[in-house]
Formats: sequence, C-alpha cells, structure tokens
Amino acid sequence: MSFRLSSLSLHHASILLIVFLEYLQTIMVSFASSYISGGVDAAPEEFSLAAACYATVAVVAILAHRWLVQQLGYRRLLRLSLLAFAAGAVVCALSDSVTQFIMGRMIQACGGAAFFTASRVQVLHYQGRDRIPAMLSMPVGITLASALAPILASWLVGGYSWRALFWVMLPFTLIVDQVVAHAVPEREPVENEHPDQLHPWGILALTLGVFMLQFVLERSRYDLFSDFLPLFIGTVLAVGLLLGYLWHDWQSASPLITYAQFSSYRYWLGLCMYFFGYLVISTSNYILPLFMVQGLGFAVQTTGWALGLSSLSGLVALSIHFRLMMRWPMLKPYLLVSLLSLFCFGWLTSRFSEEVTLLHIGGVLLLLNGVFMPFALGTAAAGTFRGISDKVFTHAYQVKNSMREVANAMGISLATIIVQMRGNLHYSRLAESTTSIYPNYGNAGSPTDPWGLLDHPSTSALARLSTEVSRQSTLLACQDYFWGLCLVAVVSAVLLSMQKRLA
Repeated sequence: MSFRLSSLSLHHASILLIVFLEYLQTIMVSFASSYISGGVDAAPEEFSLAAACYATVAVVAILAHRWLVQQLGYRRLLRLSLLAFAAGAVVCALSDSVTQFIMGRMIQACGGAAFFTASRVQVLHYQGRDRIPAMLSMPVGITLASALAPILASWLVGGYSWRALFWVMLPFTLIVDQVVAHAVPEREPVENEHPDQLHPWGILALTLGVFMLQFVLERSRYDLFSDFLPLFIGTVLAVGLLLGYLWHDWQSASPLITYAQFSSYRYWLGLCMYFFGYLVISTSNYILPLFMVQGLGFAVQTTGWALGLSSLSGLVALSIHFRLMMRWPMLKPYLLVSLLSLFCFGWLTSRFSEEVTLLHIGGVLLLLNGVFMPFALGTAAAGTFRGISDKVFTHAYQVKNSMREVANAMGISLATIIVQMRGNLHYSRLAESTTSIYPNYGNAGSPTDPWGLLDHPSTSALARLSTEVSRQSTLLACQDYFWGLCLVAVVSAVLLSMQKRLA
C-alpha cells in the first residue's frame, strides 16, 4: 500500500491506537497487581520478577526494532507483533502459576515492544505543520489509555476476575490490527542507506546484561546483607556485559544502533528526564491502588474512576503545555512546574487518613496525572530529540524506549520494596499494643471494649484486629512513599536549577 492522502485520518488513528494498546495493558496490570498476584499465587518478589522478564525481552526487541522493520516491513512487523501480544494475553489469562504468567508476559513483550517506537516513527511520514496533528495523536492515545485503564481494570476485577484483564485485550487487538492493515505503510518513513546489522554475540551480551541487572535489583532487598558478594559479582558482570555491548556497537562500522550519530549532552540529559518521569509514574501506578483500596478503604471501582478521570484531565494540560511550548520553547520552567506539582501531590497525599473524601483525593490526583505527567514527559519529549535528524531518529527513539522499559520494571520493584519493607516495619510497631492502632481504646469517652479484645478475645475479634493492623500498616507504608516523593522533588529541583546548559 502506498501512503495516500485518503488514508491520512486513518493513519492518525493508527498512531493513536498502537500506543493506546500497550499503555492500556501495562497500566491495567499495575492497577490490578494484587489481584493478579493472588490469582497466580505470586509473592511480591515473583511479581516484580515478571516485570523484569518483560523488560528484558522488550529491551532486546526494541533495540532490534529497525532491523526487524528492514526484514519484514512496517505493516507486517506490526501485525505479527499484535498477534504475539494477543497470544501472550491468552497465556496470561489461562495461567495457574507464576511461571506460566511470566511466560505469558514475555510473549506479550515480544509484540508490545514494537508499539511505542512504531507509533512515534510513523509521525516521520509527515513534514512541516502536517506533522503536528500526527505528533499529537500519540500523547492523546497515551492519555486516553491512562484514563481508561484503571476504570476498565476496576470494573473487570470487581465484576469478573483478574483473567478478564487479558481476555479483554483480544477485541482491542483485533480492532488495532484492522486499522494497521489498512493505514500503516509497509516502508520506513525515512530509508537508511546502511541497513542495520544484527550481531548475535552483541544481542546475547545485551540480553544477559539486562536480565542480570534487573534480577540483581529485584533480589537486592532480600539478599543485600546475607548474600552481598554474589549480588556484587552479578552487578559487575551485568554492567560489564552492557558496556561491552555498547562498546561493540559504538566501534562497529555496521552497528545495530548508531549511537555516535545522535549522542549529545542534550540527548542524554533528556533521557534522564524521561527516566525520572517514567520511574515516578510506574511506582505511583502500583502504589496508588493499594493506598486507596487497602489503606483508605475505597471500593476498587471508585478507585478506578478517580484515577481514570484524573488522568483524563491530562488532555487539558497537554493542550496548554503544547501551546506554551510553541510560544516559549524553554525547558527548565516547565520542568520546575512539574516538580512543584509532584511535591504538592506528595505532601498532600502523605497527610491523608481514612476520613479523606473522594472529592479531596480526586483533586490531589490531578496534580500527578493532570500536571506532572504531561509537563514532565512532554517537556522531555520536546528537548531530548531537538536537533536529531530524521535519518537517525528511529535509533535514538529505540534507545529511549528501551530505557522506558527498564524504568517501568524498576518502578514496580521499587514499589514492592517500599510496600513490603515499610509495611512490615509499621505492622510490627502497630502490633505491639492495641492503643497504637486505636489510641482511645478502653479509655473514658469511648466504648470500653468495642472489638472484644480485652477479655478472652474471640477468633473473629482477633481477625478484625489483624485486618486493621494490616490496613494501617499499608496506609503508613504508602504515606512514607509520598513523603519520599516530596524529598525527591526538592532534590531534583535543586539539581535542575544548577543546570546551566538546559534552556
């Protein structure tokens, strides 16, 4: 199919839907992590291992993206990727064990890894002002997926089961496949005179290095003190493999990724901004549902709607940010605004208790989903690729997306570390005395023994106590995370202010 004017609107839809599909599944899995873990009997470290395996496969597939396009053509690659994505969803939906679930997510990664890069590269088919609506299709797709994912996930796990999170992807995938079949050109938007070369030993080093690094990060919270030496050796080996892969591609006359042609201070600084934004969003997507459902006691459907509608407000912020950037194309002021919103979000959320209203928490969520996300990631997008030619843009974007997968996996690992370690600490402190949980328990002005704990407590009273201790420990662990966000925002703002080369 040649790229015709009559297919432009459908092509814009393909750009939107391709990235929509990947974001929808990723956020739904994060939202329903506790339900999925319970369904496949996965411990927290096993669930984060699934994220690490997904990231490992995705990183390799992303870095080989253009080579695959040159072998298969864009439309064929995307349709095969959609088939793999759907097949992985089926395996996940039928999983009865952690191993099966991890295999399903790895199969999904083989397909889903192509979506984000393909969506952005399709924009290169346009030039001048025609590129603007195509470019805006991508963040609109991301925002719509971020809004729909928690709403849909809460409805599915509340009314059906966690397996429905994956079954529902089949009709979505079929729709996207039909749009891709009719709208996406087979050829690359910008041809490369020197085709990419896939070096088997380099890919092997990359695969082993990424997985080993993810595995070490995932295990460090359990074995850091008891098995420090194996973890240290694993870290050194992982870094050595990754540096070896980078050195090989940098020196090669026919590399898989032409790093030397797009490497610059602005580019690598932009990747740091991207990494920070993705890490915060990934961690928050995991922690917020736990905080609202298990900590504050909101219904799962209510939580889904609150998170979804606050994400939908990102469309307004996206429009405002784009218009401001068109008139004042500076980076630092917008990044400082995003960090201010992150600080305010962390500070306000850390003060929430079970008495908080839905209206109050919904308003605070706007700071994260409606201000931080579009301003942080939108500014990073505007600055990172400035000055990079279309001929090497695909490679530069592949590197950025491989970093995104690592950041997402690290975010889930970090979230499980915080919830487990801080939750256990608070649980042990709360369990030391009933008055730690209920300060006025048994005192004047309150029922003498409302839970029946003071004299021969029944099994139901002890179960209620255990539930309350667990709820409060989860609440306090999440509040620790939000306090940490405040500190991170302040430190990041100080470091950002010190950057002299960032306009």
